[in-house]
Amino acid sequence: MKKVLYVLIGIFVVYLILAIVGKSRIVVEREITINKPAEIVKSKMSDHKFFHEKWSPWTEKDPSMTVNYTGNAGEVGHSLSWTSDVKEVGQGTMAIVAFNGDSIIQRLSFEGMGDSKVYFIVKGKENGTNVTWGMDMKIGFFARPIMMFMNMDKMIGPDFEKGLANLKTSLESLQEESATTEYEIKEIEWPESNYVGKKETVSFEKMSEFFGKHYSAIFQELGKNKINPESAPSALFTMWDEANKKADVAAVVKVGKDVKLKGYENFTYPASKVLHIAYYGAYDKSANAHYAMDDYMKKKGMTQNVVIEEYVTDPGAEKDTAKWLTNIYYLLK
Repeated sequence: MKKVLYVLIGIFVVYLILAIVGKSRIVVEREITINKPAEIVKSKMSDHKFFHEKWSPWTEKDPSMTVNYTGNAGEVGHSLSWTSDVKEVGQGTMAIVAFNGDSIIQRLSFEGMGDSKVYFIVKGKENGTNVTWGMDMKIGFFARPIMMFMNMDKMIGPDFEKGLANLKTSLESLQEESATTEYEIKEIEWPESNYVGKKETVSFEKMSEFFGKHYSAIFQELGKNKINPESAPSALFTMWDEANKKADVAAVVKVGKDVKLKGYENFTYPASKVLHIAYYGAYDKSANAHYAMDDYMKKKGMTQNVVIEEYVTDPGAEKDTAKWLTNIYYLLK
């Protein structure tokens, strides 16, 4: 009896030693380059319906699995839950928990396996967008010896590779099929227009702060001078640097031809032909409208001088982002 007890104690001691020296964290990553701008890649990767239908490596293993979506695509809380009779797929939930710069952070929960951190890193570069798909698993103390005999990189890595290959194929074919037909693009004649406002080079992450600061001040100054604005708050874009995530932008309001405002710059554009899209939706989801405009100009051999966005709907008065109207104008050379 004592021998059995000594053997059990010995096994337990060995197990404890393995737990002490075993890894407390396992990270699996794969990456790919996609020939599409980072904004559209990130937007599509934040949509679990697009994930399940277009690029999930597990959908192919069980196309008839039961799925359920909650929340809005592109927002924290958006989730996908699935149930499958196929052992490799099983049952679980994947939910967006945060957006951090160029990263999308998700919580992945497999039945009986606890939670893991899953992340996508989306970085724009000259020849497209680099996408990293990773899983960061914290290993409990008593599970570490078991994990020493499991190669998670070989178990999960091939699925990540397959999924990223599917994503690349789906995204690189998506725009060619739908960009120019999703939006109605009108060619209109644009009269001479005069704007007043403030222009700066602004990082993408500071854009909302920039607009919030200057629109309020501009309208207050117009009111003091009894000047009637001739447009909703607008933005003039003369440079958009996707790689360095910054833009040359002016927060402006359209005013009369000879109006000047102390402390503010005037931006006057002569009469010209303009392309117009009436875009409805959240501001950060407008990338497809701009890509549609780019495709249209390429096909027509056109080039633009400046891009103007006119924010017609007041977000404070209308909470439904689907009803927000932004007039997008491309002034042609």
